[in-house]
Order: sequence, then structure tokens, then C-alpha cells
Amino acid sequence: MHKELQDILALIRGHETPLALATLLRVEGSSYRRPGARLLTDGEQVLRGSLSGGCLEGEVLGRAVEVLADGQPRLLRYDLRGEADLVWGSGSGCEGALDILVERLDPAAPPAWITWMEETPRQRRSLRMATSLAAPFARRRLEGEDAAPGEALEIIPPPVFLWILGASDDSRPLLRLAKGLGWQVGLLDHRPAFARPERFPEADRVVAGHPAQRIPEWVLDARCAVVLMTHNYLKDLEALRPLLASRAGYLGLMGSRARGSKLRADLAAEGISGGERLHSPVGLDLGAEDPETIALAVLAEIQAAFQGRGGGPLRDSRRPISAP
Repeated sequence: MHKELQDILALIRGHETPLALATLLRVEGSSYRRPGARLLTDGEQVLRGSLSGGCLEGEVLGRAVEVLADGQPRLLRYDLRGEADLVWGSGSGCEGALDILVERLDPAAPPAWITWMEETPRQRRSLRMATSLAAPFARRRLEGEDAAPGEALEIIPPPVFLWILGASDDSRPLLRLAKGLGWQVGLLDHRPAFARPERFPEADRVVAGHPAQRIPEWVLDARCAVVLMTHNYLKDLEALRPLLASRAGYLGLMGSRARGSKLRADLAAEGISGGERLHSPVGLDLGAEDPETIALAVLAEIQAAFQGRGGGPLRDSRRPISAP
């Protein structure tokens, strides 16, 4: 679940009057936004979100006013392929056919699917949801089965959970930037004086203890990333023993290539495999020199890894920009 959706859900819960939510359900061809993009409005202004590169928002806002007035949801279809894009968006990149559902929401009695979305971060499992493309546009949760013909499928993964091992001051930019992305973040440090919640108030969890004791308590799934920045060789070695056997989707090590190679060799000598999973040195090559730019490089590599991307320039990629 990305930050935009988290903000939209919070706005719905915190509002007192009805709102209109526009959801991009289906795309044929290319589109600035992927299916699942949302726009929330009170009928006067956009509260959060977008559906396109700016070519449709004004039109959708006008239709949202109608939905708020009569309470009837509307499925809107915009075909912007070919010359139509020049009419709608002046060549802004909206080049596909888009199906957008606009519906009224009452914050006092939100539909069940709002709760399903809100549960995703806590349950740490993806929500698979099908939306009917015909009135009354009902949604249903999928438990293993596929969406039926005439339904749009949406998969909402839990947010990335980033564990930072090491609660020194250089962990702060990594924590702040990750929270800005909507990620959940925890910190672990074997020094109780450093691992204090008041030092990292933005963190979801702050844990004191030794890696060998604490890491086995964690449920590390494929959407979990761990970055080791203890600056303590023995603590990194201690942490990697359980981490390499875990399901964590990303493991990164702060430090030199020589340090990473020695850790892999020592673990292999103990009979522990999986050292090739370790991203060391951690981060993309951005020329980072200070804690803030290093944090940017680290988070960029984690994002690329979870999306199955290499992290290079888009101009050198032949893949669709918006492809998963």
C-alpha cells in the first residue's frame, strides 16, 4: 500500500461530510497512472490523489459533483488514444482508454472494502479485490480465486516494512524518508541508550536487544527489507545468521565491499548459505556522500528490488514506464 492510498483512507475517516472517490479501474494502452490510482474530492477541490497527467482531473471533478448530488455511482470511460490525447491533454501522455469509477462515500458509514484496505498494513497480506464494471459496481474480496469476466482486479500489497539495524544518528534520514514513502519502519539496536522511542518518534517500533535474540521474534515477509548499519562487524555477523534464513525480500549492508565479502566468507565457513542475497555495498550509485543522499540511494535500491527493476535511467529502459 502506497502513501497516497494511506492518506486517502485517513482523509475519508477524518471527514464529516460525504466525499467522492474516483478510482481508475482499468486501462487499455498506456496511461500516466496505473489501475488502482485514486482521487478524493469534496466536490470543490482535490483532497488527495490523481488519475492522469492532468488531462482528466477537471472533467472527473465535474462528474464527481453530480455523484455527490444524487448519490449514484458512475463508470466513466475516456478513450484518449491517438489524436484524442491532443484534445484532452495537449499531448500530456494520457494515451490509453481508461475506465474510472466515481462513487459517493459517507465517512459515517464507509463501505466494507474501506476496512479491508485499512487492515492490509496490520495483517501484512495483500488484498485482492474485484470490482464489477456494471451497476451497482459491487466489490468483493478474493480468497484465491480470480476475478470474473466483467470485473476489474485490484491487488493492494501491504506497505514495505523496513527494519534498520543500528539506531545512531545516521539512521534518522533513512527513517524519515521511508516514512515519507508510507513505509512502516522499525529500529533495532543492542544499546538500550540508543534504542529509545523518544529518539525516533516517527518509527513504528523501536527495539533494544541483541540481533540473535530479537530477530527470530519478527515475522519477516517478502515485503520486508532490512538494512544493517550497526557499524559493528560482530553484530552484523550475528544478525545475518537468522536474516539469511528469513523470508525478508531485501537485505542490505552498509559498509565497504571488503567488509561485505568478509561477512559472506565467514558465514559460508559456518555453513550458512544465502550470502548472495546481501546487497553490499547497499544502495544505488547516486554519488551519495552525506546521510541524506545515502538514505535516498538505499531506499531507491529497495524500491527497485521490490519492483523487479534494475534502477538505471528510464531513458535506457525498453520496458513500459508504468509496468509492475
